[in-house]
Amino acid sequence: MPATTCAACPEPRGMPGWGWIVDSNDGLSSERIDGVKTRSKRAWLLVGACVLGLGGCVVAAQQDEGPILRPKANPKPVVKPAAGATLLVICDLACNWKLDGKPQGRIAAASSVTVTVSPGQHLVVATTNDGLDRVQKIPETRAGAQAVASIELQPVRDARLKAEQEAREQAERAATEKAAQEARDKAAREQQEKERVEREIDARDEVAGFWTDPATGLIWTKKDNAKDTTRQEAVDYCRNLSLGGHSDWRLPTIKELTEILDRSVDVLGQCCSGLQVIVHVKGRLHISGEEWSESLEGEDSGRASFFSFHDGSPNVDPVSFGGSKRALCVRRSGE
Repeated sequence: MPATTCAACPEPRGMPGWGWIVDSNDGLSSERIDGVKTRSKRAWLLVGACVLGLGGCVVAAQQDEGPILRPKANPKPVVKPAAGATLLVICDLACNWKLDGKPQGRIAAASSVTVTVSPGQHLVVATTNDGLDRVQKIPETRAGAQAVASIELQPVRDARLKAEQEAREQAERAATEKAAQEARDKAAREQQEKERVEREIDARDEVAGFWTDPATGLIWTKKDNAKDTTRQEAVDYCRNLSLGGHSDWRLPTIKELTEILDRSVDVLGQCCSGLQVIVHVKGRLHISGEEWSESLEGEDSGRASFFSFHDGSPNVDPVSFGGSKRALCVRRSGE
């Protein structure tokens, strides 16, 4: 900046070099000394005013030179709003959906909707119109981009229907098995009751010595004669038998013997000289061999029929043959 002078600041008179000291021993009178001091004060006041004026002169000089340049403050950064994100929601079945817990309405089957969302994770929940099937997704959205939430309700529905069908089938199987088990239990109870009654009857018949066939009404001796017997000896045994207050016993026909065969019954018996075998006979009769019948092979034949409860078949032997043959007697009730 060039030097600037101020016309308002003349050099004080009597003050060469802008300052001097008055010594009382300089030979000056007191009046002149006082005058000098007064002029000195005025000079200093003038100097101060000149200094102040100099500041004004500097300012004026700067104004003459142009505006004063000052540093500018840093401008505040402009914050741009964050770019939004979009979410595309696709539903394979007609559904009602929610976004972050807020209902968003209905989406038709195989349709979609697009919504604007803030960046970040969002919870999308969709349910079928009947409310039975539900799917939720948590898509991640980014600013300025679109995320997709594909809702597949059909597989969920298929799985539910399959599980329900399997549950129904399992329930039906369980019901069928329960019914079958109840039937088996009932049959077992009935069989046990039947066996109990048979045991009671058997015990009573053992005491009485005879058994009545409920199917035919025929009364049979509880056991045969238990020894080898020719056919004539068998006829005589039954004619001479007195049992249960009755003496009208006789040999059965081959047909009557066949009627008491019961292949569902297994009773321990004997055959062929005391060999233990299983026989199939009603009334749990005691069978110790092959039973003679009164049926002859022809009118004048020497052969007669007998019945084996071991193999369940009739056969023929000479009437004189007695090996393993027995006499099992019968009578008709009411005779």
